[in-house]
Amino acid sequence: MYFIELNNGVQIPQVGMGLAAVGGWQQDNEYVTDTILKAISIGYRQFDTASVYGNERALGRAIRESGLPRETFFITSKIWDTEQGRSKTHDAFARSLERLQLEYLDLYLIHWPVPAYTRETWEAMEVLYQQKKVRALGLSNFRKADIEQIATFAEVRPVCNQIELHPYFTQQPLVDYCQFHKIAISCWSPLGTGSSWSGVSQSEKPIVDPLIVKIAESHSVSPAQVILKWNVQQHRIVIPKAEKLENMRSNFLLTGFTLSNSEIREINGLNGNKRLGGDPDYAHKNNLTVKVPD
Repeated sequence: MYFIELNNGVQIPQVGMGLAAVGGWQQDNEYVTDTILKAISIGYRQFDTASVYGNERALGRAIRESGLPRETFFITSKIWDTEQGRSKTHDAFARSLERLQLEYLDLYLIHWPVPAYTRETWEAMEVLYQQKKVRALGLSNFRKADIEQIATFAEVRPVCNQIELHPYFTQQPLVDYCQFHKIAISCWSPLGTGSSWSGVSQSEKPIVDPLIVKIAESHSVSPAQVILKWNVQQHRIVIPKAEKLENMRSNFLLTGFTLSNSEIREINGLNGNKRLGGDPDYAHKNNLTVKVPD
């Protein structure tokens, strides 16, 4: 298992599992728990959820049913747009812990930037950090300007920025900015799948790109493994979602091959600034209509 050391010394597994819409949007049942248990049996220890995903309870059940010690897991959750603000943040965090049935989180993220509430939200999160209820604080979908805003007042530095990143949308200027400031990059939709409700067709995804397929064949691995390795070799965290056992296994087992520098450059060259998921410039208005389930 690969690890990345965050800027506060906490280590995060470089390959984790994203839990958005496992089974379906805001599905929280035994199917979700069983899917997570399969991932645990393969070796996954980092799991990325959010209050709005509606499946924190299923993740908590899986952790308990696994029989493994809590400290072997790295658990991330996120605060939704409608939960931001000073007192609301404390309430939202407490609800997440209650649903997960955990005493602490490893990483807590602001799910989307809402600049009007960022200072209140972050300062509330800093209190949770000081109380040792969370081991690290981070961001998701934050633009350079959003990070610069936090830098003007934050006492606790964000350890990561979780962004949409795949071969068709590399966000290199933002990646360079974050990495220069020792903010780790975590990639959601690393295979370019977009959200399951986005309507992005298979033919639009980098996983079927002829270059990716060619490189995969040359290494006798899957196209998904090539894309994930491309991220891992560039010191980024990946959280692909998978529900089939064979896909979970291949996403996790990235040893036995190494991409050459020229192959990495070729994949970098596929960038077309093609966003497949939500855009932080416009997402907030729609996010306000999405309810966090109880």
